[in-house]
Amino acid sequence: MKRVLVIEDDEALNEYAVRALVKADYEVERAYDGQEGVEKAAAFKPDCVVVDLMMPGMHGIRVCEILRKDSELRGVRILVASAKGYAADVEAAKHAGADDYLRKPYRQEELQSKVAELLASESSARNGSRPAEDEELSKSTVASPRMESEAGLSKDVKVRFWGTRGSCPAPGPDTVRYGGNTACTEIRFGDLIFVIDCGSGLRELGIELLKEFKGKDKPIEAHVFVGHTHWDHIQGFPFFTPFYIPRNKFNLYSVRGAGKSLERVFRGQMASDYFPVPLKSLSADVQFIELEAPVEIGPVKVSYQFLNHPGIAIGFRFEAFGKSVSYISDHETFARLNGDSEVTRKQDLKIAEFAKGSDLLICEAQYDEDEYEMKKGWGHSTFKDVLERGMAAEAQHLVLFHHDPMHTDEMMDEYLDHCREIVRKAGSSMILTAARERQTLHV
Repeated sequence: MKRVLVIEDDEALNEYAVRALVKADYEVERAYDGQEGVEKAAAFKPDCVVVDLMMPGMHGIRVCEILRKDSELRGVRILVASAKGYAADVEAAKHAGADDYLRKPYRQEELQSKVAELLASESSARNGSRPAEDEELSKSTVASPRMESEAGLSKDVKVRFWGTRGSCPAPGPDTVRYGGNTACTEIRFGDLIFVIDCGSGLRELGIELLKEFKGKDKPIEAHVFVGHTHWDHIQGFPFFTPFYIPRNKFNLYSVRGAGKSLERVFRGQMASDYFPVPLKSLSADVQFIELEAPVEIGPVKVSYQFLNHPGIAIGFRFEAFGKSVSYISDHETFARLNGDSEVTRKQDLKIAEFAKGSDLLICEAQYDEDEYEMKKGWGHSTFKDVLERGMAAEAQHLVLFHHDPMHTDEMMDEYLDHCREIVRKAGSSMILTAARERQTLHV
């Protein structure tokens, strides 16, 4: 009897898949997250693995990479079953070692057929193939940051926006109020400095930090969290001046990329084809930390949630002093992209639950309804999507973020007025604003 391992964090979908495979006379084992799946694969020795992508902790892409490197699992067939239907994700999954890709929601007969086809065919992995760019985990894959992380006596929490734009910078007279720099947000929990994303706004933050710390007998220390590594979220990285000052210390966090360590992504960005100064020239102590679970930095707990965007993308939730700030960028609503169903509604609810009760919820809201129709599948939300998400999360204050580069100040004013009217008609008490560059919010 052939053995199949199902790795799926949603209990109902896990049970659905297991029942389908038991009906087809397979011996079936199950796991509910990536790490558990890897451990059970080593013990169970399955002939086929059915794995989701967006699972807590370890992403399904990483599961594929690990299974393909295990000599004792040579020949195992891997079927990715995911609601993410972006071409980039299908390509990344196959590059990581998946043999095929099944889009959710699926019928039990479709799953049975896919597994039967895979088990009947020769696997490319029987010769021990593995992703061409696979390498060891980056040197700093740890859950406990190596840096002083005391928040001082202050319990103030404040957020400042240094880059509010999505896709590409949009400087000029029509964007002076809302800003033209790409994504970069600073959060202070007491004296602790957190930065979310390294868009072009990071350069401005670096200049401000140099002014703040000038004459002080202490280094600049900060914890930098990157949601994903598309251009608009990393293009400011090489222009952050504090990286070039020896005594400064920075921990940079994200999840592992598809086939590349976090450090390798940033090293590639600063390769000679693209930038005159290599990563090794950074004089500060910069550590790259690949997240596999929530981290605690002093009094601050930081958790993350995988999002629906081409490639691997995550949102963050920061909690300390009885206050919470959530950040969801970039994300495309499942029900809108894949059609309304019980499965897609549950997936959308999971995103709202992640941000439940946030004092401040920062959400990418790039398109209006007409723009979305032209750019469906690009991995972004509409204003309507974000308002529904904010109200479902019962956020105290929702901030629209990641503005489209085509949206002028005048357009943003109109969009904001329209969105506030929708919230008012819904009977919600949620505060609604749109992020402006250099704006500071006290939580």
